[in-house]
Amino acid sequence: MTVRAADRLERAAPWLAGALVLAIGLAIVDQMPVGIVHDDGLYVILAKSLATGQGFRWLQVPGHPAATHFPPGYPLVLALLWLIGPAFPANIVLFKIANAVFLALAAVGTALFAERRFGFDRRAAALLAVLACVGIPTLALSTLVMSEVFFLAMLLPTLLLAERIVESKARVADVLLLACAAAATTLVRTHGIALVGAVIVVFALRARFRDAAVFGAGTLALLAPWQLWARAHQGVLPLAMRGNYESYSEWFAAGLRSDGPRLIARTVQRTSAELVNMFAIFSAPSLPAAVRLVALIALAVLAIIGLRVAAHRAPVSALFTIGYVAIVIVWPFNPARFIWAIWPLLFVLVAVGIREALMWRPVLSLHRLARLGTLAGALLIGIGYARYTVRGYRGRWWSSIARQQTMLLAPLVAWTRTHTAPGDVVASSAEPVVYLYGGRAAVSASAFTVHNYFRPPSVAESEAALRNILGAYHVSVVAVVAADSLLVAARQMASEASPELVLRDSLANGLVFTPVPQ
Repeated sequence: MTVRAADRLERAAPWLAGALVLAIGLAIVDQMPVGIVHDDGLYVILAKSLATGQGFRWLQVPGHPAATHFPPGYPLVLALLWLIGPAFPANIVLFKIANAVFLALAAVGTALFAERRFGFDRRAAALLAVLACVGIPTLALSTLVMSEVFFLAMLLPTLLLAERIVESKARVADVLLLACAAAATTLVRTHGIALVGAVIVVFALRARFRDAAVFGAGTLALLAPWQLWARAHQGVLPLAMRGNYESYSEWFAAGLRSDGPRLIARTVQRTSAELVNMFAIFSAPSLPAAVRLVALIALAVLAIIGLRVAAHRAPVSALFTIGYVAIVIVWPFNPARFIWAIWPLLFVLVAVGIREALMWRPVLSLHRLARLGTLAGALLIGIGYARYTVRGYRGRWWSSIARQQTMLLAPLVAWTRTHTAPGDVVASSAEPVVYLYGGRAAVSASAFTVHNYFRPPSVAESEAALRNILGAYHVSVVAVVAADSLLVAARQMASEASPELVLRDSLANGLVFTPVPQ
């Protein structure tokens, strides 16, 4: 190979990394249905609403109320794809192909980020990007029609732009361009607000108060219409459905009103424990607790070293990471998916920590011992993560949730198609699936509150939620497909002296009830 050819190959390394990730992403695209994790079905419903000219609305709910649960960025992308391929469910494959493309773009962004901000050579940066983006966490996200992969594809170039602007004397136009990029990222996932805060803080720390003001005002102006829309349509749905269909901030505020500051303390304790367990599984799978502890300590040390380097070389990225993880930790929901959404960024920070440990040449014997221990821990983490990834590929873990939920919900869809009329309204905890694949209007049969993160709803709570929904809509059928408190509540409502439900039929994994007119 000539020197010129080698140079061209090296310059193309980030894009070759993206091409490899794209090939893997396309190879795992499947035809599994959407709605199996609830939110994916809601995204598709919003895409259909936009693409068919009906606005940003919940088409499955009677009256088609305004949607305020998700910001509109990802549904708009899906709507454009819907216009290209309007046949449902065939277009689900198109949506998943788009996610594979977004993951490939995230790989390119990861390679450029590692090279430009941390000085990795292009080949090393490209290899790092591939390893970060073809792990089970990112592949699992790419197979779901969810916003995380698109968010990641937008986040990395926005971070690169932010770092360039904050370290140079930028024009107002450049600051406004950054405001547009940050706002667009936040309109894909609300967690992007951590990026907005990070840029403002870095500007302020560098006494660039005019730039901070311009950026803040520009971002606020772009985010305001969405916030005003959400505020204008707040409280439209029955109380029991607001957790799944209305503003996240109001859902969280309701929890704070109920529990006060204790909610934050309980959430931090639980999310922290779940994150520790998640990282232990990734870094030292199937190994004794003592080995996992060593791996976790090494991982924490490497991440801290990486963040310390980032504070100097990529301050916006460092502050964003801290702010983002802080939001995840105080948010009363399983944190794994949120962390996976920035997996390549975390991967790079740990890689930076490993590189710094390799380059460190301490004089004191105690420091030399610390260096060897850190490198041994890094080796343990690398072997553990490789083992986990190989097992995941063998078991196709990226689609395990979809496979399990599809089997669970298939009987409900088949029953809905054959036993209900087009004008019927079905109440079910799988209402997106009922609407998309059963062709019926559908509402939730249960509530979603912050307390559900700590415990499943009680029978009394499930009964109250179902009554609230039955009182708000003319429900034809209540279908319950899981052996939980909702099933017990429905049975109790059917066995009262003055029954509110009548048992109509049974499914392979649930029961179907008909409401009694009151």
